[in-house]
Amino acid sequence: MKLGLEVEYWVIDEKGALTSADALIQAHECVVPEFVDSLIEIVLPPLESRVALEITFIDVLNTVFDVATAHGKHLVPLGTPLLEESPAVLSKRGATLERIYGDDLQFAKNVAGMHVHFDQTDPIAQANLLTALDPALALVASSPYYGGHRTATAARATAYRRGMDERFHRFRELQPYVLTPEARAKQARENFESFLNLAADSGVPEATVYDQFSIENVIHSPVRIRDDLGTVEWRASDTALPSQLAQLAFDVARILEETATKPVVVGAEPGIYSGAIVVPPFEYLKSLSDEAIADGLTPRVRTYLEAFDIDPTAYSPLVDRFPRAEAISPGEARAMRLEFARLLRADVDRFDATNLPDDPSAARNTADDDRRLQPNGFVGPRERYRRGGIYTTS
Repeated sequence: MKLGLEVEYWVIDEKGALTSADALIQAHECVVPEFVDSLIEIVLPPLESRVALEITFIDVLNTVFDVATAHGKHLVPLGTPLLEESPAVLSKRGATLERIYGDDLQFAKNVAGMHVHFDQTDPIAQANLLTALDPALALVASSPYYGGHRTATAARATAYRRGMDERFHRFRELQPYVLTPEARAKQARENFESFLNLAADSGVPEATVYDQFSIENVIHSPVRIRDDLGTVEWRASDTALPSQLAQLAFDVARILEETATKPVVVGAEPGIYSGAIVVPPFEYLKSLSDEAIADGLTPRVRTYLEAFDIDPTAYSPLVDRFPRAEAISPGEARAMRLEFARLLRADVDRFDATNLPDDPSAARNTADDDRRLQPNGFVGPRERYRRGGIYTTS
């Protein structure tokens, strides 16, 4: 199964303050702007081999590091910037979302995550299984602070999913399982109609919504079926160190591959069995996910993940490196950003590329792969063309 990663990183200056990512956007063909000025997104092509993905990831980061060093900048692998910041919105779509969400869009401006795109095989089964794996976000939780206050083990998830007014929760929260394509299509239509109504209430013309959004991308929930890209997208986790993110992505991919031969069913004893993959009732899953967000890898969360053949002891979440203080000052936050920027570089330096293939991108060999190199739902639609090995946008 091929998978593609989209990973967001904060950009800071040498004093630890957020700064414009503009100088880094042209550093590599896999770097694209995010919808706010202080983030970059690294969009890796669909790859089947973990080794190929890791070496591609590291190659991109090393190239970005070179440009960042020349401009006195650093990348930070944290799910929030620790403080609440007000970075400028860069895209037309982002500006439209500001009109619709108002001040509540501030929560979306202050989070950074990883999105994994998996090849569609049985998208309903894949989406339901990814929904059931939501507690796995605790494995790579990378920031407990939002707005300078300790809010949760996974502060990004708390802010992104629940920080906004309740009217917007359906567009951000974990969605219940859908059991048939018809039910999924009905849910998608209802979500889009609700979004149209919110836009109208905010004075945004319907034509603008249809021009900038689609039924596929008005929802920014942790799991999305992307028929437009031929993928199922998992958006649950924070950004973190590349080694952690690659491990999590391929752990999840290994589990998803089981859907090729086993049905996904709801039952009281979750786990992977010889004849089926059993996911818990949604109400139980939601309570477990809430626990993972609030408290991380608790005994109950660990036991649950182990039932899906995930080894929590193989992970060292960055959140464990933070102090236990309930609040931090702006100066402390800036110092922490610089320290985690150093840890990101150290993680990249630990990769030994000597035995890796010279051209891991050779694994990217299907005609449909180019269309998956798309920005996320906040950035306006752009086509990417491959010309002489370089991706350009228009």
